[in-house]
Amino acid sequence: MKNGSTPKWLKHYEPGVAAHLEYPQLNLGQVLQQTTDQFPDHPAFIFLDKEWTYRDFNELASKMANALISLGLSVGDTVGLYLPNCPQFLIGYYGILRAGGIVVPINPMLTGNDLAFIIKDTGMKAILTITEAVNTIEQAKTPGLQIISTALTGLLEPASNQPDSPGVLALEELLTSASGADPEIPIDPNAIANLQYTGGTTGRSKGAMLSHANLLANAVQFRDWFKNVYTDGNGRFLGVIPFFHIYGLTTTFTSPILTGSSIILHSRFDINEIMGSINKYKPNLFMGVPAMYAAIAMRDSQDYDLSSIRACVSGSSPLPPAIQERFQQVTGGKLVEGYGLSECSPIVTVTPIYGTVKPGSIGVPIADTKIRIVDPETQEEITTSGEIGELLVQGPQVMQGYWNNQVETELVLTDGWLHTGDLVYMDEDGYIFIADRLKDMIIMGGEKIYPRELEDFLYTHPSIKEVAVTGIPHSLRGEVPKAFVVLKDGVATTEKELRQYCISNLSKFKVPKIEIIEALPRNSVGKVLRRLLKEEEA
Repeated sequence: MKNGSTPKWLKHYEPGVAAHLEYPQLNLGQVLQQTTDQFPDHPAFIFLDKEWTYRDFNELASKMANALISLGLSVGDTVGLYLPNCPQFLIGYYGILRAGGIVVPINPMLTGNDLAFIIKDTGMKAILTITEAVNTIEQAKTPGLQIISTALTGLLEPASNQPDSPGVLALEELLTSASGADPEIPIDPNAIANLQYTGGTTGRSKGAMLSHANLLANAVQFRDWFKNVYTDGNGRFLGVIPFFHIYGLTTTFTSPILTGSSIILHSRFDINEIMGSINKYKPNLFMGVPAMYAAIAMRDSQDYDLSSIRACVSGSSPLPPAIQERFQQVTGGKLVEGYGLSECSPIVTVTPIYGTVKPGSIGVPIADTKIRIVDPETQEEITTSGEIGELLVQGPQVMQGYWNNQVETELVLTDGWLHTGDLVYMDEDGYIFIADRLKDMIIMGGEKIYPRELEDFLYTHPSIKEVAVTGIPHSLRGEVPKAFVVLKDGVATTEKELRQYCISNLSKFKVPKIEIIEALPRNSVGKVLRRLLKEEEA
């Protein structure tokens, strides 16, 4: 987009959705207080059929803050959350912030060296975890790390949490003895609120420094994008996407709190529990990943009323059009795609909920978000529709840099622009399409091959359920493409037949090797891990 020109995607914004917004100069603890003042008796979250109001939530967050302060937490100290979705995650998160600390959300599936690295890299002072995970943390901890444990049902049944390791504190006891008054520690909105560690698919995991202002800006952008779906105080979010992941954190945690919405918490995705929850609690918003929507779309739903669902955004991996169409038929709601990354808090683009939908597109940039598409080699801006280049982003949601990693920061942040590492193209209407990850691009004897292009083609074969393409080493050509294919149930297609399908439809140099496998490796939010396929091949 040339400087000074009006972005062509703005004409596709829904009525009332703004191109520019005002962002409150508040820290996130103040946002919770503001929401509590406005909606004190409104349900903040529901877990295992127990409801907590915003008044309850606000008081518990202050109790958590005061408990941490009593343990010696100072402004700027880091505290980990090694938890699934549960009330303790919400209380812990806002308690850490209200005490002036920095939250480090950690995927509770991380163990060993991966967990130890984050604990050490952040200089973590304390960590809140489930009782069953205490031993895992003790094996990875650094000296002086204070472990606080809780049972998943700890706020419902305090006696269910009985830590048996010496020195481990029980969250429930800390909350009981702490004051519920706001400690009123002055916190600059530009202070770091969250260290969001990237998945590590491109090397050692890095902590994206997200400020209170970054996270609040993205929540405000999200709220405005959904203004035709729900209003403040009337949102009901299905909270099953993991909050330790930035996608869940912003769309189903920070944003609902900004708007006085209710969060229906689920610690895992169990299709029967989810269907029953939708039927009972009538959520109108549901942020998820394609695998979740596919499970609902393919489930017999005649015994459940799913009609409360009004809008959903799919992220993390491409949304198959057949799943999108079927889910919308089953629920009557809208399901669109979006795009983001940890370094952007995370939302960058979303398809208009009630606007033009283009299959395969990740939508258009949200308010106050500038983008550029540049040649990865020359860094010259690409202005031709359909031409592939690297996506650069600038906006109030872009991170401050990587924690303790100036070298990596300077590689991705230049002149205020974030280099995403994603290869995209824009059509004539300003809609963005992902071509691939820059690091996933296959260079075979000088020819550039985009795995995403081959995956999209292979999905046209009627026998293929899932596919992932990656480059594998080759002695003469450097690397060649290989497709790992999961077949639909009950089909008997062979690797030879699939390869012939490719030969008949693709340029010769793009024809991949084919291997049929049982399942694709995925991370905790459903993203396919091409790295593991490449490692297994090696």
